[in-house]
Amino acid sequence: MTAEITHRDDSDTDRDAVVMDGLAALEAERAVSTIPVHVSYEIIRLFSEGLYQSPHKAIEELVSNSYDAGAKHVHVLLPQAEVPDDDQAATGTEVPWQLPPLWVVDDGHGLDSDGFFQLWRVADSVKAAAPQDAERPPIGQFGIGKLAAYVLAWRLTHVSCVGGVIRSTTMNFRRLAGIHQYNNISPFGLELHEITTERAQEHLADIKDRDPKAWDLMFGEYPAESWTAAGLSDFKDLYDKLSAGRLQWVLSTGLPLHADFQIFLNKNEVKSSKENLEVLYLHECGGDDAVAEALTFKTTPTGVVIPGITGEVTGTAKIFKKKLTEGKSDQYSRSHGFFIRVRGRVINLDDQLFGLPALNHAAWSRFSMEITVDGLREHLLSSREGVRNSLATDAFRDYLRGVFNACRNAFDDWNEKQKHGIDLDHLLKDSPSAFLTEPLIDGVSRVVQDNEESFYIDLPEVEPSDRVEWLREYSQSVSQAPFSEFILEATGQFGRAVRYSPDNRALFINTDHPFIEKLLASGKTKAPVYLFGSSEVMVDLILQDHGLSRAAIIDFMADRDRVLRLVAGAEPSTAAEVLRLLQSANKHEFALERAVGLAFRVLGFEYERGGLNIPGADGILYARLGRGSGESLIDYKVVYDSKQTNQPAVPADKINIDSIRDFLKKESADFAFFIAVAFAGQERDDSKLGRAIIEAKETGRPVSLLVIDHLRRLVELHYQHGITLTRLRSLFKEAHTVSEVTRWIDNLERELSEQDERVPLMRLLEGLEEAKADHLAIPNVHTARALDSELKAFTPERLIAALQAVATIVGSRWIEVETGGNIRLHHTAQQIIAEVERHLRGLLGVDAMERRPVK
Repeated sequence: MTAEITHRDDSDTDRDAVVMDGLAALEAERAVSTIPVHVSYEIIRLFSEGLYQSPHKAIEELVSNSYDAGAKHVHVLLPQAEVPDDDQAATGTEVPWQLPPLWVVDDGHGLDSDGFFQLWRVADSVKAAAPQDAERPPIGQFGIGKLAAYVLAWRLTHVSCVGGVIRSTTMNFRRLAGIHQYNNISPFGLELHEITTERAQEHLADIKDRDPKAWDLMFGEYPAESWTAAGLSDFKDLYDKLSAGRLQWVLSTGLPLHADFQIFLNKNEVKSSKENLEVLYLHECGGDDAVAEALTFKTTPTGVVIPGITGEVTGTAKIFKKKLTEGKSDQYSRSHGFFIRVRGRVINLDDQLFGLPALNHAAWSRFSMEITVDGLREHLLSSREGVRNSLATDAFRDYLRGVFNACRNAFDDWNEKQKHGIDLDHLLKDSPSAFLTEPLIDGVSRVVQDNEESFYIDLPEVEPSDRVEWLREYSQSVSQAPFSEFILEATGQFGRAVRYSPDNRALFINTDHPFIEKLLASGKTKAPVYLFGSSEVMVDLILQDHGLSRAAIIDFMADRDRVLRLVAGAEPSTAAEVLRLLQSANKHEFALERAVGLAFRVLGFEYERGGLNIPGADGILYARLGRGSGESLIDYKVVYDSKQTNQPAVPADKINIDSIRDFLKKESADFAFFIAVAFAGQERDDSKLGRAIIEAKETGRPVSLLVIDHLRRLVELHYQHGITLTRLRSLFKEAHTVSEVTRWIDNLERELSEQDERVPLMRLLEGLEEAKADHLAIPNVHTARALDSELKAFTPERLIAALQAVATIVGSRWIEVETGGNIRLHHTAQQIIAEVERHLRGLLGVDAMERRPVK
């Protein structure tokens, strides 16, 4: 439950005594000495890196200090706001609210005078020199943990008893305002107090009621020989984000919980909340470790030796039958993923993958690995919540990935043995209903007789002379079981959701399809996916039974597929959809940046979405061309910033050239551009914006201005002619003002329209179709070009671009084009050309590229 706290204004210093209560009085005690606190630019730099942005991690640092102090017990007391009593409320007496301190009380070795002086040696810690084989190796090493309190509260108080003497300090961070090492020769003086037991009890009195055990630890009948109470007060805004449930998980997971180290939160002991789940597979590091052996890492009976990391890596990995991501506790914490411990403390609480790319969802949600690797300590970042990239950490991640894959294989084996649901029996056996078998037999018969695939049903490999006998055998087998098996395959994000192979009655399900992917991620078994796939095939067949034409069925199923993708959150997949999106790009807050990225994806770029509330470019575009000897063959990267306004055009003062150049530098990009519906003064190069763009180019900081109409024209030209990525490179290199970009596109359109030699698209497609006869190879543009003298007149890149344009017109359910030239034709050349022409006539009123007869 998140604490609800009302803050006083930071500038209000008159109420300090009320808010601070006992601690304010403690500050007034007589000082016995002064501790010099050196505040340097290094502190500012460390905080600027974003240390301790979580309130829970800040409190964890205080508990870490207790652990490092050898404490056996530590009590964390979260404050509850005090409100006026009923009598005060009835009389209308104005009584300021009070918020007691947040306390961390422990029975560690405490702080004597030298200890207090060492405590406030910022960015310097004796812990760093502690031996790794110590009985309790310290967690801290940088000497900045006490500064974690700064993000939560303005005051940090330490009260500590050593040898019967009680000492205290209170750091008021407000008093550091304006102090800088370059204009303050003397360090900041922090007063050290010595107080009696009676005075200490007065100052710490609120602990007695809030946690009697913590009080007894300090002042009970048998108090600890030494103890420390660290208190935070005068809280900042970040404290509002503190959640008791999240803090409990952080403490139970992120810090060592040993028999000699107990943590109590608000009087309740913090214990591991892991359920006693049934383990499918257990992997232990070391011994007969197949993963380490495959990576050629040395093993010992107890661990694995990773090159570049001192000492052994030890631990175990488990994969469970039940998901670890389910249940109410998931809102506070995670129980799955990697838990990397360095000297007993988890260093990756918020990075479950530890820098690895996303792993198989179904297995990942059941996977947990506890691994100790103290040798990573020398690779830690200053926040102790991450590691520096190095060959050693890369090797360690390779080992982690290998362990996960071993567990995943065990999970997959178990999963396949589970029953997928009784409903599937009707599809695989048990004399299925004629309502299922008759449409399937009739539909496959039509496919064979017409020699054309339907939307979901493949054309079987059968000679015309054998069709009758083949159909008779097929009808008999389908009467026993419509589907022989269900096979999951990854055939691309834009591929068909399913395909049915009459040759073996197998139903192939595309795991890359967004809707299938969502079903697999959310289902406990694969049964929903199998049932959905089989029902999709039946929809195709029933539409045929109702007498709809093949073209109408394809249109209907294509629209249905589009809806499924949108329901699953997928983006538009064809140029036609992108053009429609561009038309409405100025109507929604983020529609423009999204439409721009998708339009460039249609043009052949890889698109990485940015923008929203994250500082940086709205989008990043990658042109993957492969490294070559010429400039035109080199990959390049482009960043863009989309601009929207309620005015008719974006004014010049909204265009920050330095900002987008910073994005370009940050992403190591080659080009950058702004894009909007319109820019103020875009028609004139001598306008304020035009002059700024020209000045940027002349000073070696070129940036381009594009408008939506430019992008629409490029997409339409790509529809009709195919524009290569190398050609588009010259756009960003040569054209910068709006008028220059317009002239560049005008020249391109004129050149493409007057060009005598267009790509003989039909010839190219028919050549690729002939190559499909070789079942041991994938049809490839380079191979088709090498066998046809007419195609040799065009560069492979130009031929690939033309086919990519076709794919953007009709969608990848008709044709898939890889950058390297591999082509997958899902329909005949004639069918693909007919579909291209239908789209172009409907949207642009033009025909497809010129057909050339086969010689």
